[in-house]
Amino acid sequence: MSEDNRIQWGEAVLWIEKAITDVASARGLLDLGLSDPAAFHVQQAVEKVLKGMLVAAAQDIRRTHDIDTLATLARAHWPDLVSNPFPLTTASQWYVTTRYPGLDEISPDGLEIAQAVEAVEQLITAMRDRAPPGVTWPELKR
Repeated sequence: MSEDNRIQWGEAVLWIEKAITDVASARGLLDLGLSDPAAFHVQQAVEKVLKGMLVAAAQDIRRTHDIDTLATLARAHWPDLVSNPFPLTTASQWYVTTRYPGLDEISPDGLEIAQAVEAVEQLITAMRDRAPPGVTWPELKR
């Protein structure tokens, strides 16, 4: 593995580690029946995994929270992992709807959040399976 590739994947892992923490937070919050903050952490996890995928592919990442935008960019490098349509795109709205009152959009329910958590974990695992040899990969926290 080239030094540049090692640096890219090392930086990507930093994004993935943060995503794993968000996933663990979402799980814990769901266990407490706190679906809105759990959904927020799922949105954050999806965003960070996609940004990690872009970093691993040496793609500049944008300062955006929009999952669809990030998924479109990541799909160019990881078409087998980021389907079209990307099933986690709906998490984009969770960034706002779960944090602010008075919005007309309905927050996701616990089942929808739990399914999204599983999908994010599958994406993290798929990235781990594609990491080059020598890359230290963080474990999912269950």
